[in-house]
Amino acid sequence: MRPLPKKPNAALPVPKQLKVHHPENESLSRFFLEKWRAMMQEPDGLSQNNYLAFANANRSLCSSKEPIRTLKDFSNVKGVGTWLINHMKSFFEKSSQDLSPAKGKKAKGTKSYLPRKNTAAYAILITLHRAKTSGKDFMMKQELIDAAEASGLSRDAIGPNKSKAKQSYGKDWYTGWSCMKTLLSNRLVTKWSNPAK
Repeated sequence: MRPLPKKPNAALPVPKQLKVHHPENESLSRFFLEKWRAMMQEPDGLSQNNYLAFANANRSLCSSKEPIRTLKDFSNVKGVGTWLINHMKSFFEKSSQDLSPAKGKKAKGTKSYLPRKNTAAYAILITLHRAKTSGKDFMMKQELIDAAEASGLSRDAIGPNKSKAKQSYGKDWYTGWSCMKTLLSNRLVTKWSNPAK
């Protein structure tokens, strides 16, 4: 014999819409309230504990001064636990497609590093690419510097300037080879063995 389904608790009041402090949270609050009312109408209804969980989370959600845009934001609302998070996933999956940056602000994305034309990094990359297409797997440091300078693709010298090497001015110590660290960190160039190839 099967047990009878649990009857909804008739003593529980019907939830009402509270004033929402942050305008961006209004659609979430409406969805939350509809979900709450729908679950009360189900054959099993809501237990008193679940009803109170909805009530506490609803008060916190409506009084929130910050926008709740993601499921993670929702999980940080006071009174929200895993049970409520599981019931609200559908709202955030649906609304995550609608989220766009606020007017006047650009969405920040990660830009990949691309050396500018006529820089030492540009000359080194083009020189390495040309060497690779001609069948050469690697180049030694001095060989690469000489080939990159000979290509004429860089405005600045790539190797150290012998005449200025003894001077201690900051700008004079910079060589185009300094960009190799950036090329390595952005994985545009690989370096291995000793001496470096």
